[in-house]
Amino acid sequence: LVCNITGWAYDNGGNLVSVPYEKETFPHLKKEEWGPMQARVETYKGLIFANWDQDAPDLDTYLGDAKSYMDIMLDRTPAGTVAIGGMQKWVIPCNWKSPAEH
Repeated sequence: LVCNITGWAYDNGGNLVSVPYEKETFPHLKKEEWGPMQARVETYKGLIFANWDQDAPDLDTYLGDAKSYMDIMLDRTPAGTVAIGGMQKWVIPCNWKSPAEH
């Protein structure tokens, strides 16, 4: 796998194997330190959360009081959350930030 922007190449395990002009531009680069990062992954009510910060609080602590609001939204049917196929699209003729902020 080669990054289109940097030209850095990785093997199938995500390990850095090649850097263009490595000796000239990064003479002290330790490629083994640039391998894949491990995300901490937790789930809640079928939702998947990933966090790069291994020192961050666990998901239960992070969600805190928001869990009760999530439960209301995610437990609306006895079967639990239902994924509805297809795409939902809204075209709103406005500044792109306005709908997100209001």
